[in-house]
Amino acid sequence: MRRILSAFALLLALNAGPVWADPQTYVVALGGRQLGTLQFNGQSRNAAFLLSLDNAPFGIKNGSFKAATQSSGTAVSYLGSNRGSETRDIAIDRAGGQVTSVKITPASEMTEMSKAGAVPAGVLFPPEVFAALATGKSCPAPLSLYDGRRVVQIATQSSREEGASVVCDMSYRVVMGPGYVSPFYLKSFGMSLVYTAGTLAKASLSGGGFKVHLVRQ
Repeated sequence: MRRILSAFALLLALNAGPVWADPQTYVVALGGRQLGTLQFNGQSRNAAFLLSLDNAPFGIKNGSFKAATQSSGTAVSYLGSNRGSETRDIAIDRAGGQVTSVKITPASEMTEMSKAGAVPAGVLFPPEVFAALATGKSCPAPLSLYDGRRVVQIATQSSREEGASVVCDMSYRVVMGPGYVSPFYLKSFGMSLVYTAGTLAKASLSGGGFKVHLVRQ
């Protein structure tokens, strides 16, 4: 479950020095229970987020996931780290739209997609994807996410207006590499985004019998 929450945060985590927007804070909730918070700061390829879980139920382990990207010209570097019940560090470099290096510690966390040559061109790193959603005004164009272990396709399936809000019904599918949560390896999730007055107000991810929400504060 915690890996899925980290993945969700990856949905929702640049010149030589970053150019920051106003920081955003989201409450992470499962049903009516607040699990923790997600803090995001950034624009485009310069972005960072911190997911902190401190009230997780059902044996879900508390801990944190940090992710950040920084660019110089067409080169982009990504760093991600899990701390808590598990420890994992991921460093990826991309140049000209193509992943050039991937390093994962410990090596036991690597998958068949943890090799630069296996990754298709045009993928975005988790903070870049989250920036696209969190700084967008309405339903996003298709996005391709790479986190060092798998490739995910995110796409808008339909949209509708509800009062002053636009609701985007999304798909979130692992298309290369393993799914989430051993031994289930879930590969397909439902996702919805709610934009109010051109601002992301809420995001939800559902699958495996649960539904997690991010609610902007």
